[in-house]
Amino acid sequence: MSGGGLLVVTAHPDDEVLIAGGALAACSAAGAETSVVCLTRGELGPIADPALAIRETLGEVRERELQAACAALDVGWVRCLDHADGSLPWADKATAIGDIGRAIAERAPDAVVTFGGDGLYWHSDHIAVHRFTTAALALAADGRDRRAPVLYEAVWRSTAMSDLTAAMAERGLATDLWDIDPGAFGVPEADDVVEIDVTRFVDQKLRALRAHATQLAPGQVFSEIPADLAERFLGVERFRAVGGGDDAGWLATTAARGGPRHG
Repeated sequence: MSGGGLLVVTAHPDDEVLIAGGALAACSAAGAETSVVCLTRGELGPIADPALAIRETLGEVRERELQAACAALDVGWVRCLDHADGSLPWADKATAIGDIGRAIAERAPDAVVTFGGDGLYWHSDHIAVHRFTTAALALAADGRDRRAPVLYEAVWRSTAMSDLTAAMAERGLATDLWDIDPGAFGVPEADDVVEIDVTRFVDQKLRALRAHATQLAPGQVFSEIPADLAERFLGVERFRAVGGGDDAGWLATTAARGGPRHG
């Protein structure tokens, strides 16, 4: 069994970078153990270039992309499960919760990061993972000798992607976000959100994002975002701690130990 650290629970390969890429890199740099469990292989996702994959091979290719992205973030443990992409709301709940519970039991993390109830942009698979993870942690808390991990929900500003695409458009750069309306991302401001400065790790975060090459077609924001806009829009990650009591500050404290900002 592992001891402590950060576990990120996601639905698809590339989610890990979007919701917690900087936190994973920062915690790894601080010497904390880092882990990712992804419930699907993302086999229904887009294919940016037919030279990279075809529909029949996309799940296998995306699993390899997940491994490469996590290597870029110095993540020490990665598992990609085989639940059906696009069907998580209708998956067998006991099985999905049990799979997450086993990852929690094996890794024994101090903290778990997953989606908030909004699923980042109301993606049904993401919302299902939020519910499964919450349920798995509730079960993990029963009968444990040590405290259950602190649950952190990823929180994006409601204007973040609209502001990013506007800034990109002003420079004549790519503005596509997988055909998702930029206004669909994020939630209204709340008082209980913790901001983590991950500026030092933006280059790693971009390398990890771009490891998911099948998902970054020409014209996609993250295939063209310049360094200054990456720092501005990817250099802070925001989370809401759900419970945790005195341990609710674990993520901010650990990430800060990852080192001072350079430059």
